[in-house]
Amino acid sequence: MYKLNHILVCLDLSEMDDSLIRYTRFLVNKIMPESVTFLHVMKPYDIPKELLDTFPELDEPVPEIIREELQEKISEQCHTGADVKIKVEVKEGSPIETIVKFTQKNNITLTLMGKKVAYPGNGGIIKKVLGIIPSSVLLVCESGYERIENLLVRMDFTKASEMALQMAFRLKELTGANIACHHTHKLPVGYFPQVNPEKDEKLQKYVEKVSKKEFEKLKKNLKYNTDDLAFSFSIDTENEEDLILYRQALTTGADMIIIGSTLKSDLADILTDVSPEKLAAPNKNIPVFIVNDRSKAMVFLKRIFQ
Repeated sequence: MYKLNHILVCLDLSEMDDSLIRYTRFLVNKIMPESVTFLHVMKPYDIPKELLDTFPELDEPVPEIIREELQEKISEQCHTGADVKIKVEVKEGSPIETIVKFTQKNNITLTLMGKKVAYPGNGGIIKKVLGIIPSSVLLVCESGYERIENLLVRMDFTKASEMALQMAFRLKELTGANIACHHTHKLPVGYFPQVNPEKDEKLQKYVEKVSKKEFEKLKKNLKYNTDDLAFSFSIDTENEEDLILYRQALTTGADMIIIGSTLKSDLADILTDVSPEKLAAPNKNIPVFIVNDRSKAMVFLKRIFQ
C-alpha cells in the first residue's frame, strides 16, 4: 500500500503539463520509482469520409502525433539521474474511466494530477476520479512547491488517518521530511449556541485531553519511531475541516497535506467524507496527497467494471 514504485502522470495538453512534468522530475529523483507513465486521454472522433477525400493528410494517426510531441517535451524537461522506465501513452476514450482502468490494470501506486489555481479548469475530472481510483493521488499546483521537507497529516484517528500517517513515514524515509499531525475536533455548536470554542478554556482542555489520548493510542499501532512526531488540534464548529487543515499548512510552512480516504459500500455515495474532495479545490495551492486503500478500491472497481 505504501510503495510508490509505479507512477502515472495525467496530462491534458494545457499549460499545466509543464508544471506536472517538472514536479515529476523532482519527485522521481526523491523517491526513485521503477516506472513513470505519462498519459493523455483524448476524446474519440470520426473524420467524415468527404473531408478525408478533400484533405487526405487528416487521416494521419492523431494519437501517435500527440504522443510523439509529448515524448519530445518530456525528454527535454524530465531529465533524471535515476534508472527509471519512462513511457508516454495517448489513449482515446472517457478520461475518468480510462484513467481509473489504467491504474487498475497497470498496478499504478501513485497518480499525479494537476490542481489548477490560475489556469482554466474547474477540477471536475479530479473530483470524480478521487472516489474510485485504486491508487493514491498526488494533486500538484502550477505554482509547484518542488520540495518535500514538512508534511502535514490529517488526523481523525480512523483507519484512513492511520494510512495517511504510514504514507507520511514512507515519504520521510525517502526524503527526510518532518511530519506533523493535526486533528480537527468536530463540535456541534449548533446544539450549544452559548459556547465560544476559542474562549472556553474548559472546552479547550477537554478537547486537548481527548485528542492526545486518541493520538497516543494510535501511535502504539505504528512500527515507526514517533518520539519527534508533532501533534496539534483545533475545534471545528462549521464543518470546515478542509479550511482548517489548509490554514494550518500555511501557518506551519507545510509543503504537502496528506489525507486518507475511504470508500463507502453504497455505489451512489462513494466518499465517506468530503475533506479530500474539498482539499482538491483549485483555491488551495498546496500539494495534496490522498492515500487510498488499494485493496478495497480494487474490490469496488471489480463491481462496477465487471
